[in-house]
Amino acid sequence: MPQHDEIFAKVCELLKPYNPENRPITMQSGIVSDLEVDSVAVFDLVMGLEDHYDVSIPMEMVSDIKTVGELCTAIKQLAEE
Repeated sequence: MPQHDEIFAKVCELLKPYNPENRPITMQSGIVSDLEVDSVAVFDLVMGLEDHYDVSIPMEMVSDIKTVGELCTAIKQLAEE
């Protein structure tokens, strides 16, 4: 069962290519608003997480996720199912 901090570390790792200005990433960071990740990059990020954790994130769930913390929580919940 993946832990929240482990998922957070993976999200940070996957966000690196989309964060050229090395903005600090926290659980409260808005993926689009703070980190300025575009929708194509969000899709790539989600695909990477799905592959890594062997989960499927429903598209309607993706559109509701605004922060890094919400993304980590969603991955953890799906991984526990």
